[in-house]
Amino acid sequence: MDAIYARQSVDRKDSISIETQIELCRRETVGNTVQIYRDKGYSGSNTKRPAFQEMLQDIQAGRIERVIVYRLDRMSRSLLDFANLIDFLDRYHTSFVSTQEKFDTGTPVGRAMLSITMVFAQLERETIQIRIQDNYYARGEKGMYLGGPPPYGFRKAEIQRDGIRLKYLEIEEQEAAVIRQLYRWYGNARMTLGELARACNERGQLTRNGKKWSGSKIGLTLRNPIYVCADINVYRYYKNKGCKITGKPAEFAGQNGCYLYGKRQGHERKYSTFAEHVLSPAPSEGLVEPELFLKCQTRLDKNLQMDNHSWGKLTWLTGFVKCARCGYAAIAKSSNRGAYHYFYCSGKETQNCDIKTNLGSVTAVETAVEQRIFGMIKKYSSIQTEQCPKAGPEANRLEAQLQECRNQIDRLLDLLLHSDAITETYFHERLAALDAQKTTLESELAKASQESGRKEKQLTGFQKIWKKLDTRQKGELAGLLIDHIAISRKEITVYWKHRFV
Repeated sequence: MDAIYARQSVDRKDSISIETQIELCRRETVGNTVQIYRDKGYSGSNTKRPAFQEMLQDIQAGRIERVIVYRLDRMSRSLLDFANLIDFLDRYHTSFVSTQEKFDTGTPVGRAMLSITMVFAQLERETIQIRIQDNYYARGEKGMYLGGPPPYGFRKAEIQRDGIRLKYLEIEEQEAAVIRQLYRWYGNARMTLGELARACNERGQLTRNGKKWSGSKIGLTLRNPIYVCADINVYRYYKNKGCKITGKPAEFAGQNGCYLYGKRQGHERKYSTFAEHVLSPAPSEGLVEPELFLKCQTRLDKNLQMDNHSWGKLTWLTGFVKCARCGYAAIAKSSNRGAYHYFYCSGKETQNCDIKTNLGSVTAVETAVEQRIFGMIKKYSSIQTEQCPKAGPEANRLEAQLQECRNQIDRLLDLLLHSDAITETYFHERLAALDAQKTTLESELAKASQESGRKEKQLTGFQKIWKKLDTRQKGELAGLLIDHIAISRKEITVYWKHRFV
């Protein structure tokens, strides 16, 4: 019995239909009994196709004498898969016929020609993949939306640009309010991803497809730069992460979001790097201020598992306290059925410390450390914040010009490495001009920053705020100030992260 196999991945005007393939293959059957196998909507990149697998089972059962196809690539586009298929057919004494490429698999020349043809078929497939990828990236650089469901907080719309109709993203206000809320909770209220998911689900704020939020889903959402009003600080963040940026620094004016596209390695659990990724300015407006967005990115960049384990149930000092004698961690434990809590040296359990008693009650140590924090806050009540200062439009414009100037200097230095004696003089003159421009811009930027003014946080009424914090929040705040605490039965020493002068 002859087997006719026909496959069509996508219906297109320039593609041959399954019915036409079968009709052409019937001319090779010469009155033999025929079994037809059809796979519609399946790619030839692998062999996981239902009709194809059914045909292999019939070959294995000895029902098929010949396999007839319209062209080789209807069977497979992978050279390795095709080679394995030919070995499989030989094993069960089944011949192979292609109506367009005349091969006799029973002769060495025919088998060699068959292999050569499959090499070119695979080359064609890989060329098409590269062409599709290049076109995909080119669309992103032009500001076109790259397809798929729109991100939560947006809906699809059309815009005319240079006479071309293209898709872009438009704000969906009800969902956008949820997005802004998530960023505020994560960046300012310091809630965990799990807490964010529970808060949204309890409020009935489900995902677009009606499912409950998860911590991982919210983490990916917070990572998406489509939500940020991207300014020059966002430009620098992604550039430092190794991301290729297609837009000029001047396009990062603190208004629109960005498209981030590229393939993340499957073994990477989080975005530790953006190498092999491309960032392009989008025509849609952002939802979140760049300062808050970057604050969230900084927190996401950290090892969340390390963050989570440091908050104990018994005290906000978990992870900070160490034994003054041996340096091992001091662990809070309950005694008398949980009525009292004391710190114990963990080195004692491994016989690395000879202390025989506890290191003091948790309440006493907490009270002492609180008083040290309050005293330090009172003494240095005004602390100037340096992280992610909010830049005005003029400062951001100067930052963008400065970044573009630095980029030109970098490109010129790369060219200088391969220059000859004639062009070297020109390069040095151009470098001197760019360096002078860079110095002028830095001076203007410093002046603009002073005029916009950097806000200072006045840490007043701190004790009232402290009392309202839960254990985790106190621990996070303490982590900003305290490196570690050494305790013994007689003394408590706080080692600060920063030296205040």
